[in-house]
Amino acid sequence: MSVLRPKLLAISGGISPTSYNRNILNFLQTKYLSKCEIQIYDDIEKFPFFISGISLENSPEIIKSFLQKVNEVDGILICSPEYVYSIPGVLKNALEWVVSSVVFTNKPTAIITAASVGEKAHESLQLILKTIGAKLSDETSLLISGVKGKVSTDGQITDSETNEVLERMMNLFISNLLRGSNQI
Repeated sequence: MSVLRPKLLAISGGISPTSYNRNILNFLQTKYLSKCEIQIYDDIEKFPFFISGISLENSPEIIKSFLQKVNEVDGILICSPEYVYSIPGVLKNALEWVVSSVVFTNKPTAIITAASVGEKAHESLQLILKTIGAKLSDETSLLISGVKGKVSTDGQITDSETNEVLERMMNLFISNLLRGSNQI
């Protein structure tokens, strides 16, 4: 673990160039530059479809590289939209590849679901992450409903309440990582 500046791997479930979720991660990466290192992982759309029964050793190189990146960081930050009452297929596929490993087991993970409504995707993401062993907490789990009215197309948080809850969540997540807390 990085003592003074935790390393986070950020994954956006929205992969379009205008994704609000990607914009939120860009905003957080800039805002928290002095407190943590946030590396945004942009290759989940390049993952082949998950096929059960493939051993970790026989997984494609891009999957091995992704799992290594997850293993090397102090925490994970996932920001996802809601598509048809669930998380996007590309994010689900990426998380399915994790099943053959233990890289998410007890890995401190913060999640943001930013969508028009988002409740079902938020529940789905929490269930999937619990299933793969991620360390979650209510304090580092955020649902931003009505995202179009709270985040601008250039990635600025335009709603003061959303900015406050994002700040509270990130500060708590980073603080817990620095303490090595089991309370994540």
